[in-house]
Amino acid sequence: MKMRISLIAKFTFATSLILLVFMGVLDNINLKNFRKVMVDYAVSNAEQIADIISQSTFDAMMKNDKTGLSHMIGRITKSENIEHIRLIDPKGKVVFSNISGETGSVIGKHADECIMCHYSESPDVSTTSKSRSRIIFTRSGKEALGFTKAIYNQPACFAASCHFHGKNETVLGLLDISISLEMLRHKSHEYRLEFIMLTCWLLLLIGMLVTILTHYLVDIPVQRLVRHSELVSLGDLGSRVPVSSRDELGELSEAFNNMTENLSRADKELKGLADSLERKVEERSQEIMRMEEQLRRSEKLASLGTLSAGVAHEINNPLTGILLFASIMKSDKRLDPALLPDMERVISETQRCAGIVKDLLEFSRESLPEKEIIALEAILDEVVTFFHNQPDFSEIVIRKQYGSDLPRIEVDPNQIRQVFMNLVINAGHAMPYGGLLEISTYQCGEGKYICAAIKDSGDGIPEENLARIFDPFFTTKSEGTGLGLSISYGIIENNGGKIEVKSKIGEGTTFIVQFPVSG
Repeated sequence: MKMRISLIAKFTFATSLILLVFMGVLDNINLKNFRKVMVDYAVSNAEQIADIISQSTFDAMMKNDKTGLSHMIGRITKSENIEHIRLIDPKGKVVFSNISGETGSVIGKHADECIMCHYSESPDVSTTSKSRSRIIFTRSGKEALGFTKAIYNQPACFAASCHFHGKNETVLGLLDISISLEMLRHKSHEYRLEFIMLTCWLLLLIGMLVTILTHYLVDIPVQRLVRHSELVSLGDLGSRVPVSSRDELGELSEAFNNMTENLSRADKELKGLADSLERKVEERSQEIMRMEEQLRRSEKLASLGTLSAGVAHEINNPLTGILLFASIMKSDKRLDPALLPDMERVISETQRCAGIVKDLLEFSRESLPEKEIIALEAILDEVVTFFHNQPDFSEIVIRKQYGSDLPRIEVDPNQIRQVFMNLVINAGHAMPYGGLLEISTYQCGEGKYICAAIKDSGDGIPEENLARIFDPFFTTKSEGTGLGLSISYGIIENNGGKIEVKSKIGEGTTFIVQFPVSG
Protein backbone atom coordinates (compact mmCIF):
# COMPACT_ATOMS: atom_id res chain seq x y z
CA MET A 1 0.00 0.00 0.00
CA LYS A 2 1.43 3.36 -1.03
CA MET A 3 2.04 5.91 1.72
CA ARG A 4 -0.40 8.77 1.26
CA ILE A 5 0.45 12.32 2.32
CA SER A 6 -2.68 14.21 3.28
CA LEU A 7 -3.73 17.37 1.50
CA ILE A 8 -3.56 19.33 4.76
CA ALA A 9 0.07 18.31 5.33
CA LYS A 10 1.04 19.25 1.79
CA PHE A 11 -0.76 22.59 1.92
CA THR A 12 0.57 23.43 5.40
CA PHE A 13 4.13 22.48 4.42
CA ALA A 14 3.98 24.53 1.22
CA THR A 15 2.49 27.52 3.04
CA SER A 16 5.06 27.29 5.84
CA LEU A 17 7.91 27.04 3.34
CA ILE A 18 6.67 30.12 1.47
CA LEU A 19 6.25 32.03 4.75
CA LEU A 20 9.70 30.92 5.90
CA VAL A 21 11.33 32.20 2.70
CA PHE A 22 9.31 35.39 2.91
CA MET A 23 10.24 35.90 6.57
CA GLY A 24 13.92 35.23 5.76
CA VAL A 25 13.92 37.88 3.05
CA LEU A 26 12.02 40.24 5.34
CA ASP A 27 14.54 39.56 8.12
CA ASN A 28 17.45 40.54 5.87
CA ILE A 29 15.67 43.69 4.72
CA ASN A 30 14.69 44.64 8.28
CA LEU A 31 18.19 43.92 9.57
CA LYS A 32 19.73 46.12 6.87
CA ASN A 33 17.25 48.89 7.59
CA PHE A 34 17.82 48.52 11.34
CA ARG A 35 21.59 48.68 10.86
CA LYS A 36 21.22 51.71 8.59
CA VAL A 37 19.09 53.49 11.20
CA MET A 38 21.51 52.56 13.97
CA VAL A 39 24.51 53.73 11.91
CA ASP A 40 22.74 56.98 11.17
CA TYR A 41 22.04 57.31 14.88
CA ALA A 42 25.70 56.62 15.66
CA VAL A 43 26.79 59.21 13.05
CA SER A 44 24.46 61.73 14.69
CA ASN A 45 25.96 60.96 18.11
CA ALA A 46 29.48 61.20 16.69
CA GLU A 47 28.67 64.56 15.12
CA GLN A 48 27.30 65.83 18.45
CA ILE A 49 30.42 64.66 20.26
CA ALA A 50 32.57 66.22 17.54
CA ASP A 51 30.69 69.49 17.91
CA ILE A 52 31.26 69.45 21.67
CA ILE A 53 34.96 68.69 21.28
CA SER A 54 35.29 71.27 18.48
CA GLN A 55 33.68 73.96 20.63
CA SER A 56 35.81 73.00 23.60
CA THR A 57 38.88 73.08 21.39
CA PHE A 58 37.88 76.54 20.18
CA ASP A 59 37.52 77.79 23.76
CA ALA A 60 40.81 76.21 24.80
CA MET A 61 42.61 77.68 21.80
CA MET A 62 41.19 81.09 22.51
CA LYS A 63 42.59 80.80 26.05
CA ASN A 64 45.67 78.94 24.86
CA ASP A 65 44.80 76.25 27.41
CA LYS A 66 46.23 73.11 25.86
CA THR A 67 46.41 71.29 29.18
CA GLY A 68 42.70 71.80 29.89
CA LEU A 69 41.88 70.67 26.36
CA SER A 70 43.85 67.48 26.86
CA HIS A 71 42.14 66.74 30.17
CA MET A 72 38.70 67.38 28.66
CA ILE A 73 39.36 65.09 25.66
CA GLY A 74 40.82 62.49 27.99
CA ARG A 75 37.62 62.46 30.09
CA ILE A 76 35.53 62.02 26.91
CA THR A 77 37.64 59.07 25.75
CA LYS A 78 36.87 57.28 29.02
CA SER A 79 33.30 56.74 27.76
CA GLU A 80 32.73 53.03 26.97
CA ASN A 81 31.53 53.80 23.42
CA ILE A 82 34.49 56.07 22.51
CA GLU A 83 37.32 54.07 21.03
CA HIS A 84 39.65 56.75 19.65
CA ILE A 85 39.92 60.58 19.57
CA ARG A 86 42.73 62.46 17.91
CA LEU A 87 43.50 65.99 16.62
CA ILE A 88 45.36 66.38 13.36
CA ASP A 89 46.87 69.66 12.09
CA PRO A 90 46.58 70.75 8.42
CA LYS A 91 49.89 69.08 7.61
CA GLY A 92 48.64 65.71 8.84
CA LYS A 93 50.55 65.66 12.12
CA VAL A 94 48.74 64.14 15.09
CA VAL A 95 48.85 66.73 17.82
CA PHE A 96 46.70 64.78 20.27
CA SER A 97 45.58 61.17 20.58
CA ASN A 98 44.29 59.05 23.43
CA ILE A 99 46.43 56.22 22.07
CA SER A 100 49.92 56.44 23.46
CA GLY A 101 52.69 56.74 20.90
CA GLU A 102 50.45 58.12 18.20
CA THR A 103 50.95 61.80 19.10
CA GLY A 104 53.50 63.37 16.78
CA SER A 105 53.01 60.90 13.95
CA VAL A 106 52.10 62.17 10.46
CA ILE A 107 49.08 60.95 8.45
CA GLY A 108 49.11 61.12 4.65
CA LYS A 109 46.38 62.56 2.45
CA HIS A 110 45.44 59.09 1.22
CA ALA A 111 44.61 57.78 4.69
CA ASP A 112 40.98 56.94 5.47
CA GLU A 113 40.67 60.02 7.66
CA CYS A 114 41.77 62.36 4.85
CA ILE A 115 40.68 60.70 1.60
CA MET A 116 37.07 61.83 1.94
CA CYS A 117 38.17 65.48 1.70
CA HIS A 118 41.37 65.10 -0.36
CA TYR A 119 39.98 62.95 -3.17
CA SER A 120 40.98 65.85 -5.50
CA GLU A 121 43.84 68.35 -5.69
CA SER A 122 41.88 71.00 -3.77
CA PRO A 123 40.29 69.81 -0.50
CA ASP A 124 36.49 69.79 -0.21
CA VAL A 125 35.30 71.71 2.80
CA SER A 126 31.57 71.14 2.25
CA THR A 127 31.19 67.34 2.61
CA THR A 128 28.15 66.00 4.44
CA SER A 129 28.19 64.25 7.78
CA LYS A 130 27.40 60.91 6.08
CA SER A 131 30.35 61.35 3.71
CA ARG A 132 32.65 62.07 6.63
CA SER A 133 31.80 58.81 8.41
CA ARG A 134 33.23 55.34 7.72
CA ILE A 135 33.16 51.84 9.16
CA ILE A 136 36.52 50.73 10.54
CA PHE A 137 37.89 47.91 12.63
CA THR A 138 39.94 48.53 15.73
CA ARG A 139 43.21 46.83 16.56
CA SER A 140 41.25 44.29 18.63
CA GLY A 141 39.11 43.48 15.57
CA LYS A 142 35.96 45.19 16.80
CA GLU A 143 33.76 47.15 14.46
CA ALA A 144 33.65 50.90 14.95
CA LEU A 145 32.37 54.08 13.31
CA GLY A 146 34.99 56.60 12.27
CA PHE A 147 33.88 60.22 12.04
CA THR A 148 36.04 63.12 10.82
CA LYS A 149 35.21 66.78 11.41
CA ALA A 150 37.27 69.72 10.19
CA ILE A 151 38.15 72.60 12.57
CA TYR A 152 37.66 75.77 10.57
CA ASN A 153 39.51 79.12 10.96
CA GLN A 154 36.99 81.49 12.48
CA PRO A 155 37.30 85.32 12.59
CA ALA A 156 37.82 85.18 16.33
CA CYS A 157 40.93 83.14 15.68
CA PHE A 158 42.70 85.08 13.00
CA ALA A 159 41.54 88.48 14.41
CA ALA A 160 42.90 87.86 17.90
CA SER A 161 46.14 89.49 18.97
CA CYS A 162 47.65 86.09 19.64
CA HIS A 163 46.56 84.59 16.40
CA PHE A 164 48.76 81.82 15.06
CA HIS A 165 47.07 81.26 11.77
CA GLY A 166 46.60 83.59 8.91
CA LYS A 167 43.32 84.88 7.54
CA ASN A 168 43.59 82.86 4.33
CA GLU A 169 43.85 79.51 6.08
CA THR A 170 40.46 77.80 6.00
CA VAL A 171 41.02 74.58 7.97
CA LEU A 172 43.03 74.75 11.13
CA GLY A 173 42.93 71.04 11.87
CA LEU A 174 41.01 67.80 11.80
CA LEU A 175 39.12 66.01 14.59
CA ASP A 176 38.89 62.23 14.10
CA ILE A 177 36.61 60.22 16.40
CA SER A 178 36.05 56.42 16.49
CA ILE A 179 32.87 55.21 18.22
CA SER A 180 32.42 51.48 19.03
CA LEU A 181 29.59 49.68 17.20
CA GLU A 182 29.53 46.72 19.60
CA MET A 183 26.26 47.93 21.06
CA LEU A 184 24.89 48.16 17.53
CA ARG A 185 26.00 44.58 16.90
CA HIS A 186 24.39 43.38 20.14
CA LYS A 187 21.20 45.29 19.37
CA SER A 188 21.13 43.84 15.86
CA HIS A 189 21.63 40.35 17.27
CA GLU A 190 18.85 40.86 19.82
CA TYR A 191 16.58 42.30 17.14
CA ARG A 192 17.30 39.35 14.89
CA LEU A 193 16.58 36.86 17.67
CA GLU A 194 13.32 38.64 18.48
CA PHE A 195 12.38 38.65 14.81
CA ILE A 196 13.19 34.93 14.48
CA MET A 197 11.12 34.12 17.59
CA LEU A 198 8.27 36.25 16.25
CA THR A 199 8.62 34.48 12.90
CA CYS A 200 8.44 31.05 14.59
CA TRP A 201 5.35 32.05 16.56
CA LEU A 202 3.78 33.49 13.42
CA LEU A 203 4.60 30.31 11.48
CA LEU A 204 3.09 28.17 14.23
CA LEU A 205 -0.03 30.34 14.44
CA ILE A 206 -0.41 30.60 10.67
CA GLY A 207 0.21 26.83 10.33
CA MET A 208 -2.54 26.10 12.87
CA LEU A 209 -4.94 28.53 11.21
CA VAL A 210 -4.11 27.18 7.73
CA THR A 211 -4.57 23.61 8.98
CA ILE A 212 -7.94 24.39 10.58
CA LEU A 213 -9.20 26.40 7.61
CA THR A 214 -7.91 23.82 5.13
CA HIS A 215 -9.56 21.04 7.12
CA TYR A 216 -12.97 22.70 7.12
CA LEU A 217 -12.85 24.43 3.74
CA VAL A 218 -10.90 21.91 1.65
CA ASP A 219 -10.20 18.59 3.39
CA ILE A 220 -13.77 17.81 4.53
CA PRO A 221 -15.34 18.51 1.07
CA VAL A 222 -12.55 16.55 -0.63
CA GLN A 223 -13.01 13.61 1.78
CA ARG A 224 -16.74 13.67 0.98
CA LEU A 225 -15.91 13.50 -2.71
CA VAL A 226 -13.48 10.61 -2.08
CA ARG A 227 -16.07 8.65 -0.05
CA HIS A 228 -18.70 9.37 -2.70
CA SER A 229 -16.34 8.09 -5.42
CA GLU A 230 -15.68 4.91 -3.41
CA LEU A 231 -19.42 4.31 -2.94
CA VAL A 232 -20.07 4.88 -6.64
CA SER A 233 -17.24 2.50 -7.55
CA LEU A 234 -18.91 -0.11 -5.30
CA GLY A 235 -22.20 0.32 -7.18
CA ASP A 236 -24.08 2.63 -4.78
CA LEU A 237 -25.52 5.05 -7.34
CA GLY A 238 -27.97 6.47 -4.81
CA SER A 239 -25.19 8.23 -2.91
CA ARG A 240 -25.04 12.03 -3.03
CA VAL A 241 -22.42 14.58 -1.89
CA PRO A 242 -23.67 17.30 0.52
CA VAL A 243 -23.11 20.74 -1.06
CA SER A 244 -21.96 22.99 1.79
CA SER A 245 -20.41 25.91 -0.11
CA ARG A 246 -20.83 28.01 -3.23
CA ASP A 247 -17.20 27.94 -4.33
CA GLU A 248 -15.34 25.68 -6.77
CA LEU A 249 -15.60 22.69 -4.40
CA GLY A 250 -19.35 23.24 -4.15
CA GLU A 251 -19.58 23.31 -7.95
CA LEU A 252 -17.45 20.15 -8.08
CA SER A 253 -19.82 18.45 -5.58
CA GLU A 254 -22.82 19.42 -7.70
CA ALA A 255 -21.01 18.09 -10.79
CA PHE A 256 -20.36 14.80 -8.95
CA ASN A 257 -24.04 14.59 -7.97
CA ASN A 258 -25.14 15.26 -11.56
CA MET A 259 -22.68 12.66 -12.83
CA THR A 260 -23.94 10.09 -10.30
CA GLU A 261 -27.56 10.86 -11.20
CA ASN A 262 -26.77 10.39 -14.89
CA LEU A 263 -24.96 7.14 -14.11
CA SER A 264 -27.94 5.95 -12.05
CA ARG A 265 -30.34 6.83 -14.85
CA ALA A 266 -28.12 5.10 -17.40
CA ASP A 267 -27.78 2.07 -15.11
CA LYS A 268 -31.55 1.81 -14.74
CA GLU A 269 -31.98 2.08 -18.49
CA LEU A 270 -29.34 -0.60 -19.06
CA LYS A 271 -30.95 -2.87 -16.47
CA GLY A 272 -34.31 -2.29 -18.09
CA LEU A 273 -32.85 -3.10 -21.50
CA ALA A 274 -31.10 -6.15 -20.07
CA ASP A 275 -34.31 -7.37 -18.40
CA SER A 276 -36.29 -6.72 -21.57
CA LEU A 277 -33.65 -8.49 -23.66
CA GLU A 278 -33.52 -11.38 -21.23
CA ARG A 279 -37.31 -11.62 -21.25
CA LYS A 280 -37.41 -11.52 -25.04
CA VAL A 281 -34.65 -14.12 -25.27
CA GLU A 282 -36.53 -16.33 -22.84
CA GLU A 283 -39.78 -15.90 -24.76
CA ARG A 284 -38.03 -16.59 -28.04
CA SER A 285 -36.29 -19.62 -26.52
CA GLN A 286 -39.61 -20.96 -25.28
CA GLU A 287 -41.14 -20.30 -28.68
CA ILE A 288 -38.28 -22.12 -30.38
CA MET A 289 -38.68 -25.00 -27.94
CA ARG A 290 -42.40 -25.11 -28.66
CA MET A 291 -41.74 -25.04 -32.40
CA GLU A 292 -39.17 -27.80 -32.06
CA GLU A 293 -41.60 -29.81 -29.97
CA GLN A 294 -44.34 -29.24 -32.51
CA LEU A 295 -41.99 -30.23 -35.33
CA ARG A 296 -40.92 -33.32 -33.45
CA ARG A 297 -44.53 -34.28 -32.81
CA SER A 298 -45.48 -33.55 -36.41
CA GLU A 299 -42.68 -35.76 -37.68
CA LYS A 300 -43.58 -38.44 -35.18
CA LEU A 301 -47.27 -38.25 -36.10
CA ALA A 302 -46.46 -38.36 -39.82
CA SER A 303 -44.24 -41.44 -39.47
CA LEU A 304 -46.65 -43.15 -37.10
CA GLY A 305 -49.55 -42.26 -39.35
CA THR A 306 -47.91 -44.02 -42.29
CA LEU A 307 -47.07 -47.01 -40.10
CA SER A 308 -50.57 -47.08 -38.58
CA ALA A 309 -52.23 -47.01 -41.99
CA GLY A 310 -50.22 -50.02 -43.14
CA VAL A 311 -50.81 -51.94 -39.92
CA ALA A 312 -54.52 -51.13 -39.94
CA HIS A 313 -54.96 -52.38 -43.49
CA GLU A 314 -52.98 -55.53 -42.80
CA ILE A 315 -54.94 -56.56 -39.67
CA ASN A 316 -58.35 -55.22 -40.68
CA ASN A 317 -59.21 -58.16 -43.01
CA PRO A 318 -58.19 -60.89 -40.51
CA LEU A 319 -60.18 -59.15 -37.79
CA THR A 320 -63.25 -59.02 -40.07
CA GLY A 321 -62.96 -62.76 -40.73
CA ILE A 322 -62.52 -63.55 -37.05
CA LEU A 323 -65.55 -61.44 -36.13
CA LEU A 324 -67.66 -63.06 -38.92
CA PHE A 325 -66.84 -66.65 -38.04
CA ALA A 326 -67.17 -65.95 -34.31
CA SER A 327 -70.68 -64.58 -34.91
CA ILE A 328 -71.60 -67.64 -37.05
CA MET A 329 -70.32 -70.04 -34.40
CA LYS A 330 -72.27 -68.18 -31.72
CA SER A 331 -75.50 -68.59 -33.75
CA ASP A 332 -74.83 -72.31 -34.44
CA LYS A 333 -77.15 -74.47 -32.35
CA ARG A 334 -74.52 -77.20 -32.30
CA LEU A 335 -72.37 -74.99 -30.07
CA ASP A 336 -72.05 -76.24 -26.57
CA PRO A 337 -73.90 -73.82 -24.26
CA ALA A 338 -70.93 -73.90 -21.91
CA LEU A 339 -68.79 -72.29 -24.66
CA LEU A 340 -71.26 -69.45 -25.32
CA PRO A 341 -69.66 -66.96 -22.84
CA ASP A 342 -66.25 -67.61 -24.39
CA MET A 343 -67.57 -66.89 -27.87
CA GLU A 344 -69.16 -63.66 -26.64
CA ARG A 345 -65.79 -62.68 -25.12
CA VAL A 346 -64.06 -63.38 -28.46
CA ILE A 347 -66.63 -61.25 -30.31
CA SER A 348 -66.28 -58.32 -27.82
CA GLU A 349 -62.50 -58.36 -27.94
CA THR A 350 -62.54 -58.58 -31.72
CA GLN A 351 -64.90 -55.60 -31.86
CA ARG A 352 -62.52 -53.77 -29.51
CA CYS A 353 -59.63 -54.50 -31.86
CA ALA A 354 -61.73 -53.29 -34.76
CA GLY A 355 -62.32 -50.00 -32.90
CA ILE A 356 -58.58 -49.59 -32.39
CA VAL A 357 -58.02 -50.25 -36.10
CA LYS A 358 -60.66 -47.65 -36.89
CA ASP A 359 -58.86 -45.12 -34.67
CA LEU A 360 -55.62 -45.96 -36.41
CA LEU A 361 -57.15 -45.31 -39.77
CA GLU A 362 -58.56 -41.98 -38.58
CA PHE A 363 -55.15 -41.07 -37.14
CA SER A 364 -53.39 -41.89 -40.38
CA ARG A 365 -55.90 -40.18 -42.60
CA GLU A 366 -54.97 -36.50 -43.25
CA SER A 367 -58.24 -35.17 -44.53
CA LEU A 368 -58.21 -31.58 -45.73
CA PRO A 369 -60.29 -29.28 -43.47
CA GLU A 370 -63.35 -27.63 -44.99
CA LYS A 371 -62.92 -24.22 -43.40
CA GLU A 372 -65.66 -21.73 -42.63
CA ILE A 373 -65.63 -18.32 -40.95
CA ILE A 374 -67.37 -18.94 -37.65
CA ALA A 375 -67.41 -17.71 -34.06
CA LEU A 376 -65.48 -19.95 -31.69
CA GLU A 377 -68.17 -19.46 -29.02
CA ALA A 378 -70.76 -21.08 -31.32
CA ILE A 379 -68.71 -24.32 -31.51
CA LEU A 380 -68.13 -24.32 -27.76
CA ASP A 381 -71.86 -23.77 -27.02
CA GLU A 382 -72.74 -26.84 -29.13
CA VAL A 383 -70.20 -28.93 -27.19
CA VAL A 384 -71.44 -27.67 -23.79
CA THR A 385 -75.09 -28.30 -24.75
CA PHE A 386 -74.20 -31.87 -25.74
CA PHE A 387 -72.51 -32.67 -22.44
CA HIS A 388 -75.21 -31.07 -20.30
CA ASN A 389 -77.38 -34.09 -21.13
CA GLN A 390 -74.68 -36.69 -20.35
CA PRO A 391 -75.06 -38.64 -17.07
CA ASP A 392 -71.29 -38.65 -16.52
CA PHE A 393 -71.34 -34.82 -16.26
CA SER A 394 -74.18 -34.58 -13.76
CA GLU A 395 -71.78 -33.79 -10.88
CA ILE A 396 -69.63 -31.39 -12.92
CA VAL A 397 -70.36 -27.66 -12.96
CA ILE A 398 -69.60 -26.09 -16.36
CA ARG A 399 -68.82 -22.38 -16.22
CA LYS A 400 -68.47 -20.29 -19.39
CA GLN A 401 -66.45 -17.05 -19.55
CA TYR A 402 -66.47 -15.72 -23.10
CA GLY A 403 -64.67 -12.54 -24.14
CA SER A 404 -66.78 -9.75 -25.62
CA ASP A 405 -66.70 -8.78 -29.30
CA LEU A 406 -64.12 -11.39 -30.27
CA PRO A 407 -63.20 -11.68 -33.96
CA ARG A 408 -64.19 -14.80 -35.87
CA ILE A 409 -61.91 -17.62 -36.96
CA GLU A 410 -61.62 -19.65 -40.17
CA VAL A 411 -61.65 -23.39 -39.32
CA ASP A 412 -63.44 -26.66 -40.09
CA PRO A 413 -66.33 -26.61 -37.54
CA ASN A 414 -66.77 -30.42 -37.51
CA GLN A 415 -63.10 -31.12 -36.86
CA ILE A 416 -62.81 -28.41 -34.18
CA ARG A 417 -66.02 -29.66 -32.55
CA GLN A 418 -64.42 -33.13 -32.37
CA VAL A 419 -61.30 -31.61 -30.72
CA PHE A 420 -63.27 -29.82 -28.00
CA MET A 421 -65.47 -32.83 -27.35
CA ASN A 422 -62.33 -34.89 -26.82
CA LEU A 423 -60.87 -32.26 -24.45
CA VAL A 424 -64.12 -32.04 -22.46
CA ILE A 425 -64.32 -35.84 -22.21
CA ASN A 426 -60.76 -35.95 -20.88
CA ALA A 427 -61.64 -33.22 -18.37
CA GLY A 428 -64.66 -35.26 -17.21
CA HIS A 429 -62.43 -38.36 -16.75
CA ALA A 430 -60.08 -36.21 -14.60
CA MET A 431 -63.01 -35.36 -12.26
CA PRO A 432 -64.74 -38.74 -11.60
CA TYR A 433 -66.37 -37.41 -8.42
CA GLY A 434 -67.44 -34.07 -9.82
CA GLY A 435 -65.80 -30.66 -9.97
CA LEU A 436 -65.61 -27.41 -11.87
CA LEU A 437 -65.02 -27.16 -15.62
CA GLU A 438 -64.21 -23.64 -16.83
CA ILE A 439 -64.41 -22.77 -20.53
CA SER A 440 -63.12 -19.29 -21.42
CA THR A 441 -62.27 -17.41 -24.61
CA TYR A 442 -60.10 -14.32 -25.10
CA GLN A 443 -57.76 -12.59 -27.53
CA CYS A 444 -54.06 -13.39 -27.29
CA GLY A 445 -50.82 -13.02 -29.23
CA GLU A 446 -51.19 -9.22 -29.55
CA GLY A 447 -54.69 -9.68 -30.95
CA LYS A 448 -53.64 -12.08 -33.72
CA TYR A 449 -55.17 -15.18 -32.11
CA ILE A 450 -58.37 -16.25 -30.38
CA CYS A 451 -57.71 -18.56 -27.44
CA ALA A 452 -60.02 -21.09 -25.82
CA ALA A 453 -59.04 -22.49 -22.40
CA ILE A 454 -60.51 -25.75 -21.03
CA LYS A 455 -59.68 -25.91 -17.32
CA ASP A 456 -60.66 -28.70 -14.94
CA SER A 457 -60.27 -28.99 -11.17
CA GLY A 458 -58.94 -32.55 -11.23
CA ASP A 459 -55.78 -33.99 -9.76
CA GLY A 460 -53.52 -32.67 -12.51
CA ILE A 461 -50.91 -34.34 -14.70
CA PRO A 462 -47.46 -35.26 -13.36
CA GLU A 463 -44.68 -33.12 -14.79
CA GLU A 464 -42.89 -36.09 -16.32
CA ASN A 465 -46.02 -36.90 -18.40
CA LEU A 466 -46.66 -33.39 -19.73
CA ALA A 467 -44.14 -33.74 -22.54
CA ARG A 468 -45.68 -37.02 -23.74
CA ILE A 469 -49.44 -36.48 -23.60
CA PHE A 470 -49.65 -35.69 -27.34
CA ASP A 471 -47.60 -38.76 -28.30
CA PRO A 472 -49.56 -41.52 -30.04
CA PHE A 473 -50.48 -44.53 -27.87
CA PHE A 474 -49.47 -42.74 -24.66
CA THR A 475 -52.22 -43.00 -22.06
CA THR A 476 -52.64 -43.32 -18.31
CA LYS A 477 -56.13 -44.83 -18.62
CA SER A 478 -56.62 -48.54 -18.30
CA GLU A 479 -58.92 -48.71 -21.35
CA GLY A 480 -57.58 -45.86 -23.49
CA THR A 481 -55.81 -46.14 -26.84
CA GLY A 482 -53.70 -42.99 -26.43
CA LEU A 483 -54.77 -41.60 -29.82
CA GLY A 484 -57.36 -38.96 -28.83
CA LEU A 485 -54.95 -36.11 -28.04
CA SER A 486 -52.68 -37.05 -30.94
CA ILE A 487 -55.62 -36.86 -33.37
CA SER A 488 -56.70 -33.54 -31.79
CA TYR A 489 -53.17 -32.19 -32.13
CA GLY A 490 -53.10 -33.04 -35.84
CA ILE A 491 -56.52 -31.48 -36.43
CA ILE A 492 -55.59 -28.23 -34.70
CA GLU A 493 -52.34 -28.04 -36.64
CA ASN A 494 -54.14 -28.63 -39.96
CA ASN A 495 -56.47 -25.75 -39.10
CA GLY A 496 -53.53 -23.38 -38.48
CA GLY A 497 -53.80 -23.42 -34.69
CA LYS A 498 -51.73 -24.37 -31.66
CA ILE A 499 -52.44 -26.30 -28.48
CA GLU A 500 -50.67 -26.07 -25.12
CA VAL A 501 -51.17 -27.72 -21.75
CA LYS A 502 -50.50 -26.42 -18.22
CA SER A 503 -50.97 -28.55 -15.16
CA LYS A 504 -50.08 -28.72 -11.48
CA ILE A 505 -50.66 -31.67 -9.18
CA GLY A 506 -53.66 -30.98 -6.96
CA GLU A 507 -54.73 -27.87 -8.90
CA GLY A 508 -56.01 -29.29 -12.18
CA THR A 509 -55.15 -29.08 -15.87
CA THR A 510 -55.70 -26.38 -18.50
CA PHE A 511 -55.64 -26.98 -22.27
CA ILE A 512 -55.22 -23.78 -24.31
CA VAL A 513 -56.15 -23.86 -28.01
CA GLN A 514 -55.20 -20.93 -30.28
CA PHE A 515 -56.65 -20.14 -33.70
CA PRO A 516 -55.61 -17.27 -35.97
CA VAL A 517 -58.11 -14.45 -36.46
CA SER A 518 -59.89 -14.63 -39.80
CA GLY A 519 -58.56 -12.29 -42.47
